[in-house]
Amino acid sequence: MALPKHVHRVTKSRKDGGKTTYTFYTRGRNTENAWPSIRLPDPLTNEFNFHLAICDQLSRDDKGFLLGGKRLPPYREPNFWVEAEKAFDALMRQNRLGIRDFRALVEAFQSETNAVWRSLSASTRRGYSAYGKLIIEIWGNDMPTDLTTVDAQEAIDSMSETPAAANQFRAYLSRLMAWGIPRGFCMINPVSHTEKIPGGEPWTPWPDWAFETLFRHAPSHLQMIAVSAFFTGQRQGDVLRMKRPLDGETTIEVKAQKTKRTVWIPLHSEYRKWIERMPADAVQLHVGARGLPFRSADGFRTEWQKLMRRDEFTRFREERIVFHGLRKNAVINLLEVGCTENQVGAICNMSPQMVQHYGREVSLRSLARDAMHLMESRWADIEPAAFRNKNRT
Repeated sequence: MALPKHVHRVTKSRKDGGKTTYTFYTRGRNTENAWPSIRLPDPLTNEFNFHLAICDQLSRDDKGFLLGGKRLPPYREPNFWVEAEKAFDALMRQNRLGIRDFRALVEAFQSETNAVWRSLSASTRRGYSAYGKLIIEIWGNDMPTDLTTVDAQEAIDSMSETPAAANQFRAYLSRLMAWGIPRGFCMINPVSHTEKIPGGEPWTPWPDWAFETLFRHAPSHLQMIAVSAFFTGQRQGDVLRMKRPLDGETTIEVKAQKTKRTVWIPLHSEYRKWIERMPADAVQLHVGARGLPFRSADGFRTEWQKLMRRDEFTRFREERIVFHGLRKNAVINLLEVGCTENQVGAICNMSPQMVQHYGREVSLRSLARDAMHLMESRWADIEPAAFRNKNRT
């Protein structure tokens, strides 16, 4: 195999009789101006081409190596490659200034200097980062101005085996393009005319058997977290940050990480019974397995996922019963007892449009009940004679 320019290999004998081959980058080798030999990974590894590209961008003076003007540590020190990779990435970004392709759009949107990105919750940013990486892989060097509705729909349709993921990808792409319009990346948002993949609604409200399974097999601290989500309708991260209400308080205060709004939720009498089981001197309402507050939502997710992998929760996995479904339970329960959409939104920290979305099944059931009541009340007017004759015999 022919080696790239400036790359050479050296084979050395070991004490055990075997041989080891090393790969080096040496510019000006065998000349009076030769550089020190920089050790490279084996040419068959994934790191080789990346480190070779870094070496090709190096410059050198009497103090050592530089990359893009940045002084690097001595090449034999362990942190040489760490700093070299950082400098190389910075140089590549600098070289891309003025290029408004998809890579630049994703990097600009997901930058910590973007206030919109900083305002997103940690879980939303994790999901968006994954889809941003996918977009770079698909269209990295393409221009957002060239994206058509057909292109976007083809990408969405290619993920149709996982409808929820496809629709989340669509939501991210649409938000990305909309953000790029006033910043000169594109003129229109072609994603707004695409279609969702049917069956992408991932949140199923918990049925009775799910609660029975949870109360029978889950530890009490995880039961408490699920109960809080059921009675308050809050998002997972907001539930975990709840403070324990003081004795005599009739509401629980929640500041939503996603919307930054604060809501005050009246305590249901049944929910209060659960709260009173918690230590009266506790500050946080919810704690982990060790009795300490969760430092982040990731700690809870680890515990929850471990629970869901147990055999007793096989049905949860098969029927896609997830924690977020408890938020849908809360919305449905409030609508079922006659709350208005604004009242539901005030408790669950949700827009009226989202309440409508979550409560579609309630509306259909209500319409069906009303229709049947009307039919019952007017049955004498529409009952076929054959039915009357049959019922009298």
